[in-house]
Amino acid sequence: MSPKLPESGRAAVVTAWNEPLEIQELPVLAPPPGALLVAVDKTTICGSDVHVWDGAFAADFGIEPPVILGHEIVGRVVAFGAGAEVDSIDRPLRTGDRVVWEHEPCNHCYQCSVERNPSLCAHRTIGFLIPATREPHFHGGFGEYSYVWPRSGRLRVPDEVDSALAAAASCALRTAIPALGRLGGIDFTDTVVIQGAGPVGLFATAVAASHSPRRLIVVGAPAARLEVARAWGADVTISIDEHPSREERVARVKEETEGRGATVVGEFSGGPGAVVEGIDMVAANGRYVIAGSLGGPEQPLLAQRITQKNLAIFGSLGASIDSYYHALEFLRLHTDRFDWDLLLGDTYGLAEATTALRRMASFAEIKAVLDPAAA
Repeated sequence: MSPKLPESGRAAVVTAWNEPLEIQELPVLAPPPGALLVAVDKTTICGSDVHVWDGAFAADFGIEPPVILGHEIVGRVVAFGAGAEVDSIDRPLRTGDRVVWEHEPCNHCYQCSVERNPSLCAHRTIGFLIPATREPHFHGGFGEYSYVWPRSGRLRVPDEVDSALAAAASCALRTAIPALGRLGGIDFTDTVVIQGAGPVGLFATAVAASHSPRRLIVVGAPAARLEVARAWGADVTISIDEHPSREERVARVKEETEGRGATVVGEFSGGPGAVVEGIDMVAANGRYVIAGSLGGPEQPLLAQRITQKNLAIFGSLGASIDSYYHALEFLRLHTDRFDWDLLLGDTYGLAEATTALRRMASFAEIKAVLDPAAA
């Protein structure tokens, strides 16, 4: 017998750019075939949520309010659409199970069908970019409910993994893992530089540290985030506040790598000029992966530097459900190795969502946590 669904639920809704969110009551609808209705357990706030809220992404993505933010979500299954009783690796799902899920690919375009890379699907359903006026209304994580789309990969969260951490990993860690994977492996012979000390850069630091490289260097700011990087395995941190010029930072990397530069560099910052700087930090015959630079101004560089150094350069955009799986497994296997609480900030209720966004925007939080059940 199907459970009786609530008639409505609350959500913190963006009704105007860069203005306080409004608490609204919206209808709760039964999930269609292949979909799940979930009660949001925890949502963590991403920089992308901040940029949707402040209007920075409005023109690029054609977004119009009202929207419900949040794409780093752990939800507990409330109701099943027909055929949605298992996760993406065929494990049975039951009411109350915690799940994470990916943006919904179309599964019929060239990228989905031929390239087998749904993260490049041009027709993906990305919930927090959809107007809340469109059914089923609860498209994001800033609400009491959300929906797992019919074609979205979904995974049951391991019992050992905290919901807030699993939510954070469903974006930042699942981005870092395939990016570093594109490099073809890291081992004890490598010197590694991670550009960026935001959530993606910090998760990348933990993943790189788990491979025990010869030297692990993190470049970023503010100081509190560099402390997390050191706690998670960075041998050296280079503050962009203390070393404000590109030349200074490149010189520091050279000092820490016997004058050669790093054999592996990962760009996870998205900062202006980060790619140009990273090219200068890579050693001859080195490998460079670019995962953070998704927008912003052009970054002119001397293309001959790539040739002269014989560099291998990779781009990495998004991730598919396999990376979500590996992210959850990384957390499960390293429950005690890393102090994950250093990443997670304060927990906020829906009425405090605007405060949480402002604290994220001011870098007062690394990962603010939203709990719809909190007062």
